[in-house]
This record gives sequence, C-alpha cells and structure tokens, in this order.
Amino acid sequence: MASILQVDTIQEKTSGNGVLIPGHICQTVESTITTRSTYSVNIRYWVASGLKVTITPKSANPTLIVTANVVYSSTAFNAGYVLRDNTAGEEILFNPGSTGSWTTGNNNRKKLTSGGLGSQGFNSDSDNQGNDFGASSRSVTGLYTPPSNAAREIEVYLCALNNTGTIILGGNENNDQASYDSWSYSNIMIQEIVG
Repeated sequence: MASILQVDTIQEKTSGNGVLIPGHICQTVESTITTRSTYSVNIRYWVASGLKVTITPKSANPTLIVTANVVYSSTAFNAGYVLRDNTAGEEILFNPGSTGSWTTGNNNRKKLTSGGLGSQGFNSDSDNQGNDFGASSRSVTGLYTPPSNAAREIEVYLCALNNTGTIILGGNENNDQASYDSWSYSNIMIQEIVG
C-alpha cells in the first residue's frame, strides 16, 4: 500500500549536511567580467581568459549544467573559445569530432565550444569603415559529468583559429569610450544537479 508523506518543512538532521534531492539543482555559482581586456594569441593556440568559476560539488555523482556567455572580438582574424576543466586538465562541451590540441599549433580541427567570428573577424575593412566597433556575444549551455566530485575550476580559453593577433574579451577593438563602442559583460555559471 502506498503512503503519502505530507510535511511543511524538511530540515537537515546534522547541521551543514543539507538536504540533497537526486535530480534537482542544489547550488549555483557564477563569475562575471565587466571590463574590456586584450590578449595576444598566436595562430592555432589559446590563452586563459581569467573568466572562470569554481564549484565544490555537494553530491557524490554530480552532473553540472555549464552556461557561458562570452562577448569578444579580434583584430581581423577568426577567433573562438573553448571551456576547460582546469582541475581535470581537459576541454569540455566541444564537438567530439574535433580532436586537435590548442597547445601544439598543429593545423587540424581544434576543440571549440563556440566560434568563430569568420575568416577576418569584425575588422576586415582596410579603410577602417567601422568594423572595429562590433563584438560577438556567443553563448553555450550543456551538461558536463566531471570525473569526480572534487572541487573543479572551469575557465574560458580564447582561441586564435587562422592568424596571430589580439582577442578582445568584453568588447570591441575600438577603445574610444564612445557611444558606439559595444562593450558588455561576459559570464560563466555552473549549476549542480544532485546525482
């Protein structure tokens, strides 16, 4: 015979243990960058952006919902980004058909979470007709099952696909402080699903 349990409050028995319900979100952590930063990157390499967040899972077998919104542009070349689990030392949320490493400089299909901007980025006009005022806002959301429930740091790495140059995080190439500058915040958020 089935029973019905009706309660007004569920309270943890031991302080600090919390109440974890499998399949439900038990915590959210977020990091936001609101400033414009520039990064020099060599062709077919990446650079750590500093846009990162750390989560310490509360459950034994967590699944993480990872959401990133990254605003960036480049100095006339194709750029993108990849999310990396710095704790595990591996890229996450990329097309599994892409196997190229960002640390070798080899000419093969790289692991990308999002991108790119196109062959010449936003700054393709030789007479500078305003393309340096644009920036791309690229978002991704996906599930990631980490290799353990240890604390993890997830970071955005900016990637140079077809040239060496500068990638601008949080805005466009122009830095005039003018009304036509397209600066915006970038963020990364992780939510833990109890497992």
